[in-house]
Amino acid sequence: DADALSQVVPVVLSLPLYMTILWLAALLVSKIPLFRKRRVETVLIIILGNIGYFGWAVTEIGLGSSGLSRSIMYAVLFWPLTILFSFLTKILLDRSDDGAKSAFYTLKIAIPIFLAFIVGLALAVSGIHAPGYIMEPLAKFGQMTVPLILFGVGLSLSFKAHWGELSLLLPLRLLLTFGAAWLTTRMNVKLDEISQSVVIMVALMPVAANILMMGNTLKLDEEYLSGAIAISSLMAMVTIPLTLILFS
Repeated sequence: DADALSQVVPVVLSLPLYMTILWLAALLVSKIPLFRKRRVETVLIIILGNIGYFGWAVTEIGLGSSGLSRSIMYAVLFWPLTILFSFLTKILLDRSDDGAKSAFYTLKIAIPIFLAFIVGLALAVSGIHAPGYIMEPLAKFGQMTVPLILFGVGLSLSFKAHWGELSLLLPLRLLLTFGAAWLTTRMNVKLDEISQSVVIMVALMPVAANILMMGNTLKLDEEYLSGAIAISSLMAMVTIPLTLILFS
């Protein structure tokens, strides 16, 4: 609809603004003595939320098709920004030779992701539809993605995954993501009411499972990261219903 189309640019530009605000706050939090041994992990746990599958489902339930369309727009730059901020965090906080090597390796990973993003965007803008024999296998692969990720999270989960630290970090993360989202809606004055609600609702989603991929690439503590996914997902059983009550 016309209202949704008028929000494309403001909504797409909201994610870089939101993640920049959140990243700066996360860098400060990572200086707290409790989190200092895992500064890179702390920053990524804070800034990488499940704005895709979780976010899309929650915004559709709470705001209907208008919320879903804006939520999809909002997530367009998620992967490029994930790689960018992961690279910057590793370079800034890990000055070792291995740290620099793993950081620059993320740029190699970025190439196929960016190519896929550009090709998909070009097809969408041009209105070209891929043949069924291409789309059907891709659709089936897409349906497998989330179960496979969650299966991998379950395999990597450990009950020694620094629960004490994470039980403090994850509630703090929710406060920071909410604050960054609120600031984003105040700074981006072109967002309409539905778009503002989407930005705030999506900010309250649990830690994204793709953090494990970045953790493996950057040689981080994957046990710690998988613990963050597990605990934040359990917390989401409370926070998501509350989010729907507040914003529906």
